[in-house]
Amino acid sequence: MEIGIFGLPLTGKTTIFSLLTDYKIEDSYKREAINRTAIIKDERVNSLARLYNPKKVIFASLDFIDIPSYDHKGDPKEKTRIFQMIQNVDALLLVIRSFKNPSVPWPENADNPIKQLEILKTELILRDLEIVENRLERLETQKKKTKFSVTEENEEKILLKIKEVLEDEVFVSKMDLSEEEKKLVGSLALFTLKPIIVCVNVDDDQFTKDSYEYKEPVVEECEKQNFAYIEIDGKIEVEINELENEEEKRLFLEDLSIKEPGVERLAKIVYNHVGLISFFTVGKDEVRAWTVKKGSTMKEAAGKIHSDFEKNFIRAEVMKYEDLIKYGSEEEVKEQGLWRLAGKDEVLEDGEILNIRANA
Repeated sequence: MEIGIFGLPLTGKTTIFSLLTDYKIEDSYKREAINRTAIIKDERVNSLARLYNPKKVIFASLDFIDIPSYDHKGDPKEKTRIFQMIQNVDALLLVIRSFKNPSVPWPENADNPIKQLEILKTELILRDLEIVENRLERLETQKKKTKFSVTEENEEKILLKIKEVLEDEVFVSKMDLSEEEKKLVGSLALFTLKPIIVCVNVDDDQFTKDSYEYKEPVVEECEKQNFAYIEIDGKIEVEINELENEEEKRLFLEDLSIKEPGVERLAKIVYNHVGLISFFTVGKDEVRAWTVKKGSTMKEAAGKIHSDFEKNFIRAEVMKYEDLIKYGSEEEVKEQGLWRLAGKDEVLEDGEILNIRANA
């Protein structure tokens, strides 16, 4: 799962990237994309590790791509180059600046959060509209030369609907396309069809007051477009993250009334909005979290562990995380009748613990 970070200059985009991936910022100005992995610190993994005391503990992860800041008034070729860096990501994280800092100027013509959100939204819509129109032109040229196939006819129909929606300044994700329709336009990699998470980068005062100027219209626009929403005090959380002592981190977070670090809150929002769940494998050798799409089957989950497990799947032995923690051992879970066998087509639920049986 790859998530592209997209934002205007001077919004703290790379600070958020640093917080997520523990990447040390050397120079906030860059020409190329940087890809780093964020470890998802799931407390359930820690609990399972305490129970099994394994040799290895492996958390789930997400890949984030930080790109150069997007200058909406810049050269069209450079704008296209930047879009290409995140063309194939699974979701977008839009970083919006709210923090006030006299030494850091605001992005040009974007001196408040709602202006920035409108600019980013408009740029994504215009990019997708151009892609759709170009594809429609190619289909029209093709139609004059040869007879359309059923697939091409269907593609043209859905593209005309998408064009109309984009012209109304609405994201394609609001259209509730079927899986078949999404496949028809999948090669276009439309940004407005991807899950969008808006991250507002606030300052200490704004975070403490749980308020910033233009918050209401930003939240309303996110709800209207079905964007996920989160606020993070990027600067202070990076400072906390740089502390080596875990107890110091905990006390610092408590002093600031931060119940959960921003990276963990953001991970949960990403998982929920993109439609991801976690399952676990446990044992004395390893306790590990795995990430799959919501609605995945047991057989598909087995394939996440190893392709041979999916190909030679027999059954999955399943118990729930909550049951294991409550009763303290696999044997007691079985005694309570809460351990079960699952077939290949049974749908996996978040937090289930699997032991896969497969032919050698």
